[in-house]
Amino acid sequence: MQISKEQYNKLPERLQQHFYTGNFHCTTKPIKLMQYLCRLITPKGGIILDPYMGSGSTGIGAKLEGFKFIGIEREEEYCKIAEARILKVKAKL
Repeated sequence: MQISKEQYNKLPERLQQHFYTGNFHCTTKPIKLMQYLCRLITPKGGIILDPYMGSGSTGIGAKLEGFKFIGIEREEEYCKIAEARILKVKAKL
């Protein structure tokens, strides 16, 4: 899923150059690792809470494994990126 031109233009310039690659957060985790960790610690039908969501790697792993996900992030710019990344994965499921 891509964001609209209007939404893209509202992003700070330093984020615009990375947005479409989708994954530039300074502590980005591999999706496969997050999938494994979600399966490892979450009971079937469980909800995963990520209080430091960043660019949404845990949310992507959770959705790919069929879990519900709640993500919290204080930086609005990362919230937008995480939301777009997670929705892109959800659309493919």
